[in-house]
Amino acid sequence: MTIRSAICLGFLLLCLATAYSQSPDAVRLRAELADARTDTGRARLCGALAWEMKFIQNDSAWILAEIEVQLAHDNLLLLADGYRTMGLVRVIENKPAEGMDLYKKAIEYARKARSGFYEASCLSLTAGMYQDMGDYDRSLQYYIDGLRVAEQSHNDRMIATISNNIASVYDALGRDPMVTIGYYKRAAAGARSMKNWDFAELIAANIASEYHRAGRDDSAEIMLREVQDMARMNGQNNYEHASSLTSIGDIYLEMHKTTDAEKCLLQAVAIMDSLKRPMNVMNGLATLSKLYVQTGRTADAEKYASRLLSDATEYHAKLYIKEANKVLSDIAHLRRQDAQALKYYEEYNRWDDSVLNDAQRQTAANLELRAEMAQRDLEVQYQVKEKGQENSNLRQIIIGAAVVLVLLSLMVLIVIRSYRTSQRANQLLAMQKKQIEKQAAEKDTLMLEIHHRVKNNLQIVSSLLSLQASSMTDEKAKDALRESHNRVRSIALIHQKLYAQDAISAIQIEDYISQLCTDLKALFGAQAIHVSVAVDPRTLTLDMERSIPLGVILNELITNSVKYAGVNKAGGAISIDIKWDSTGSFTLRYADNGVGMPADFDLSSTRTLGMRIVSELARQLRGTLTYSNEGGAVFVLVFPLS
Repeated sequence: MTIRSAICLGFLLLCLATAYSQSPDAVRLRAELADARTDTGRARLCGALAWEMKFIQNDSAWILAEIEVQLAHDNLLLLADGYRTMGLVRVIENKPAEGMDLYKKAIEYARKARSGFYEASCLSLTAGMYQDMGDYDRSLQYYIDGLRVAEQSHNDRMIATISNNIASVYDALGRDPMVTIGYYKRAAAGARSMKNWDFAELIAANIASEYHRAGRDDSAEIMLREVQDMARMNGQNNYEHASSLTSIGDIYLEMHKTTDAEKCLLQAVAIMDSLKRPMNVMNGLATLSKLYVQTGRTADAEKYASRLLSDATEYHAKLYIKEANKVLSDIAHLRRQDAQALKYYEEYNRWDDSVLNDAQRQTAANLELRAEMAQRDLEVQYQVKEKGQENSNLRQIIIGAAVVLVLLSLMVLIVIRSYRTSQRANQLLAMQKKQIEKQAAEKDTLMLEIHHRVKNNLQIVSSLLSLQASSMTDEKAKDALRESHNRVRSIALIHQKLYAQDAISAIQIEDYISQLCTDLKALFGAQAIHVSVAVDPRTLTLDMERSIPLGVILNELITNSVKYAGVNKAGGAISIDIKWDSTGSFTLRYADNGVGMPADFDLSSTRTLGMRIVSELARQLRGTLTYSNEGGAVFVLVFPLS
């Protein structure tokens, strides 16, 4: 052990002895390190302690990993471990290019040592770095390479970990849930074989979420029961169980099983509180407050939303500050406190802009990092190519003679000229590509900003209409203003969906209609009504020109069912079925179990404003609208998509 390493290690152990934040494992490793007598033992313990401290004290972790590398000498496994830790520390410090270089060193030593574990681990960490930057294609490439290495070395731990990570990438990409579930199931099998019930419970909750996303709620229910079985083996007062309960609560809430959702979410919040995890409890608080808004329990909703706002403000969690203000605005609106609702909504918009700007800045930073990483890869490839060319030239010089040398010189001149021409062409293409990408990004940003501003302006108009309605005494005028408020709100929701997603020209119909129905139920206090929405195919999208008329039509039909057809009662039900067929036709079937329209009702001659709006918008869509009474009102709208 060198004098420098001994001094660094002694000073570091002294600092760690007084550190205020150390796990029991870190304390144990530090004690063992102080008693170690061989360089190999010290290196191994330095590596283990560095890995334990990589997130909480990354400066100390870096020094420990450096000492591990210095003490490793020719021990290839210790060198692989040390460079792996150093690479992760650099990634944590937002220096991915340096981290990538260190990961490559770790992989090189792991391959020399024939260690499938370290090679697969470094490939997985590299994939995670690209995943954080949004480069999902390259991330999947490294994950799949890591999984192949883990399979060849029969390492169940890495197979389970990487399979779970691949599933998370597919989930982020919105791929077919059944493909994602396949990888999650493989990860779950590995977790069970290792009897790692914490990990197995989290994976089971993820599988349940994917089944629910695929519309297979029966399979989701089976997985939810499996989560409960895992929880009994895992213990029920830890972070993993609380995280699983939060996911389950989200699923139950979307299934409209509010009692089960409330039970899971309350338990998750209690566990996170007992573990003193204020950052992790916010997701549960946000979902719980939304649940109480949906069920009309405004006092409970205000309790949890106010706590969420306080905690999020303390920890500068912008996303949850935004969510808390939105819930508090909804609560004030339900209580007819329109001025207060508008105040909270303005705060929600302000934080929404801040979150959006942060996301755009992060996207730009990630693009720069991805460009830097690609440049480094190209430099490495170019260096290898140059070296190969030099060896080839050397062989030609040894074999060649004077005549061949002359010919070779001519060939070299031709190659150089061709290379320079090709290089100039490549540079020109790269510049053109960069300009096109810049213009496309500017166009997308401009479109997002337009949708965002239109949504904000429509929301202000909607709020002004609501305020005006609350100040009027004439009930007919008040109803007319409130109905206009709802129409504007349904249009604003279109623009909100467009700027909140990657695709800025079309929205997912199922998601839009579900949120529209939820908003209208909350507005009318109609939580007793059961609304079912079925879209075939589930991924069906519509452009803005068709989405806006469709949204306003549904707004009018739902308003008619709630206000005039007597559906707002126990047992009241509305069904919305949407189908696209191979002929290119879009069919909307709307039905309720209310009293239906009057016996003399005629769509072509109706005088009510709502039905006239529905008929006019159906004509605008070039569709046909029919009405029938089948134990309630049934409207069928058919229009072409092209």
